[in-house]
Amino acid sequence: MFLRRIIDDQKIPAVIAPVVASDYKAITKKKFSFNWNLEKERTVYKLTAKGDSTILGLISVTIVTTDQLVEIRLLAVTVEQIGKEKKIDRIAGNLIAFAARLAVKEFGANAAITLIPKTALRQHYINRYGFEPAGRILFAEGAKLFELLKSFDHD
Repeated sequence: MFLRRIIDDQKIPAVIAPVVASDYKAITKKKFSFNWNLEKERTVYKLTAKGDSTILGLISVTIVTTDQLVEIRLLAVTVEQIGKEKKIDRIAGNLIAFAARLAVKEFGANAAITLIPKTALRQHYINRYGFEPAGRILFAEGAKLFELLKSFDHD
């Protein structure tokens, strides 16, 4: 799993790990556009560049056993890494692929991931990550899920 530094197209190893209590000091609404303290009782992971403790992205997930899927409750990239001014790419994609890997680990070939995106990002998730619409929900399963893993979940 790697990030891509845009200026020189350099690959940077990425690390995804559970958020620990001390991380919440650095996870501010100003930096991540959401009050992540509301997720403290949930399963939350952080993405960093290997060897750097700066949190670049966050994902909150719920494993839904009855539906054999992982629900992406929240997904955020630090505001410095969004839009045309960003310096590092592949943050959200790696986090989504991580959720896909969790789903496959838990449910095998029947795995799926879902999310309810902000309206402005809906088409981006469909075009960039291969999600399919189902009403307000977007989902990836089967071949689309494995294509997503192949695109992002490798070294």
